[in-house]
Amino acid sequence: MKLALVSLFLSITCTLADKVIVGYFPNWLYARWPVTNIDFSKYTHINYAFAIMIKGDTPEWTDDWAVSTQLPQLTKAAHAKNAKVLISIGGWSGCLTFSPMAADAGRRKNFIDWNIKQIDTYGIDGIDIDWEYPGRQGAGCNAFDPANDAKNLLTLLRELRTALDSKYGSGKKELTIAAHVRPFVTSSGYMSDVSEYAKVLDRVSLMTYDINGAWNTTTGPNAPFNFENGFGDADSFVSAIDAWTKAGMPASKIVPGVAFYGRSATATVDMTKTKSQYQGQVPGQPPKGDSYDAYWQDPYCSKDPGGLSGIWRYANLRSEGILTSPTTAASPWVRTWDNVTQTPWLFNPTNKVFISYDDPVSMAVKVNYARSKNLGGVMVWSVDEDNGELLDEVMKIKSDSSDCNC
Repeated sequence: MKLALVSLFLSITCTLADKVIVGYFPNWLYARWPVTNIDFSKYTHINYAFAIMIKGDTPEWTDDWAVSTQLPQLTKAAHAKNAKVLISIGGWSGCLTFSPMAADAGRRKNFIDWNIKQIDTYGIDGIDIDWEYPGRQGAGCNAFDPANDAKNLLTLLRELRTALDSKYGSGKKELTIAAHVRPFVTSSGYMSDVSEYAKVLDRVSLMTYDINGAWNTTTGPNAPFNFENGFGDADSFVSAIDAWTKAGMPASKIVPGVAFYGRSATATVDMTKTKSQYQGQVPGQPPKGDSYDAYWQDPYCSKDPGGLSGIWRYANLRSEGILTSPTTAASPWVRTWDNVTQTPWLFNPTNKVFISYDDPVSMAVKVNYARSKNLGGVMVWSVDEDNGELLDEVMKIKSDSSDCNC
């Protein structure tokens, strides 16, 4: 009996130890947020983002001079703490030529060769493909092919996996993707079977945020745990995990994303009176977010309008005095908790600004759910946007506390 209990304990401990905490590190932070700020004792993986596909077959770094210094620093610091570094390719504004590249054998080889060169140059541990999105438009200048993108991506991943295993040894280098909350789009709808992708991937990170935002006609939660029927976009943390699981992605390879930031919009009514986070808003014109927010125009796509992002990093909600504690708003801001989406929201009745974000309470809900489903871990966008209070909750994905039904 005693031996059985010890065996069970070791099994649970090993399972928890295998959970990943993946943090995206944007390569445009420069001196404002250096590599030395990352707590590598709390992350198992850092995805260095982004190399971008804006022309031709191969990715490029927008600032080679910064990458040549920053990436070696990142890799050295991560490896010293037994964390891994992957380079992430794509992102919202970096997927213009993924579709035509993936459709052609010669162009895929050029892409794969570029990746091998990066691994050899920087000693990184793998590749993360962040194609936003196969079969869907994404940013306005992206090429896309609903009939073929998903199957071409599978071909690309298979060839890339073969190349990595052949050069470095089977499974020595990781291959992951960041994916939409719903499985890949095809000409007949969302893909119902992604089991072939699971055979070549180490992980699928689900982008379970940016679900609602200032682009809508109504306010709504940036990253809902559950969605409320009839209100906002019908996607959520739970529905994304359910969709990918039902489509055949093993739970151990599903890593749902959490947001260390919130999104703002300008409502058309006083939301402190309605008490609902779903109200009319001024669409397409987010207000200024935190002190880092500034006008931005995608330099690679004139079709998409420029403007402010309306983003509030959680650390800045705290440091700039919007939140005086993790769950207390400073006047005139009012904090409200939504029981369906399991997220807080803020409203300022003087200027009608609404902010949907995550705090330690909502983060705990998501992390506990990921543990209860025995998922592979948690992914974070992005490492620079927290003051440590959210990461402390994310760390509990490795906890063995009794409130988890693992």
